[in-house]
Amino acid sequence: MQRHPPAAAHALLVVCAFGASLVPATAQTPTGIEREVREGLRGERDLRRLDVTVAGSEVTLTGELETFWSKSEAIRRTLEVDGVETVVSEIELPPAESDQKLVEEVVKAMQRYAYYTVFDYLDGRINAGVVTLMGKVTPERDKAGELFERVAKIRGVQDVQNQIETMTPSSGDDNLRRTIARRIFSNAHFQRFSTQSNPPFHIIVENSVVTLLGYVQSDIERLEMEGIVRRTSGILRVINLLQTP
Repeated sequence: MQRHPPAAAHALLVVCAFGASLVPATAQTPTGIEREVREGLRGERDLRRLDVTVAGSEVTLTGELETFWSKSEAIRRTLEVDGVETVVSEIELPPAESDQKLVEEVVKAMQRYAYYTVFDYLDGRINAGVVTLMGKVTPERDKAGELFERVAKIRGVQDVQNQIETMTPSSGDDNLRRTIARRIFSNAHFQRFSTQSNPPFHIIVENSVVTLLGYVQSDIERLEMEGIVRRTSGILRVINLLQTP
C-alpha cells in the first residue's frame, strides 16, 4: 500500500481566511476518480481486468496479474490520477516455484542485460519472492531502472526493492576506466577476457577510488590486477575484494 499525505486541508483554510473571491478548485468526485483510473488502466491489456473501487480519495485495486511489473504499473497509473491520495493494493501475483528457481531467473536476467559491463557490479538477495537488488552502476543511462524492469517482469517475483546506486557522472572517472581497461586487458593474464562485456571480475571506479570485485583464477592474478591498478596515474586508493576459487 502506498500513501501520500493530504495537501489540501490547510491550504483551504488559508484561502477562506483571505476572502471569498478566491474560489478553490472543484474536488474530484469518487465517480470521476474511478472513471479516470479505469481509463488509465485501459492502456495496458493486462490491467483492464482489475476491479477498481473508490472511497473518498482512496482507491482499491483488486484482481490477479502475472508480474510485479504489471502490479507496480497499475499503482503508478492510479497515483497519477488527480484526486487520488492513497492506493490500496489487493492484487495477487502467482507464486514462484521456489526461491532457488527465482535466483536462477534473476541472475540470468542481470547477466543478459546488454549494458552490464566490467565497470558495474550487481548483487542481490531473495526471500519469499521478494528480490532486493544491490550494487553500483555507471551513469550513462538509467541502468538501475532498466534492471528493475527486467527483474520485475519475471513471473513469481512478489516485490523488488531496488537499492542499486548510480555513480555520479565524472569525466575523470571515465578516463580512469578507459586507462585501466586498456592496461588490464593487454596484460597476458587477462587478455582472454578482452572480448567479454561481462567478465567474472568487476572494477568499480568512483571518485578516483577503485574497488576490485568478483573472481579471478589465482592469487597471482588477484595481486597482478591490483598492481596494474595501483600503477595507474590518478588512482587515490585501491580496495581489493577479488576472490579465488
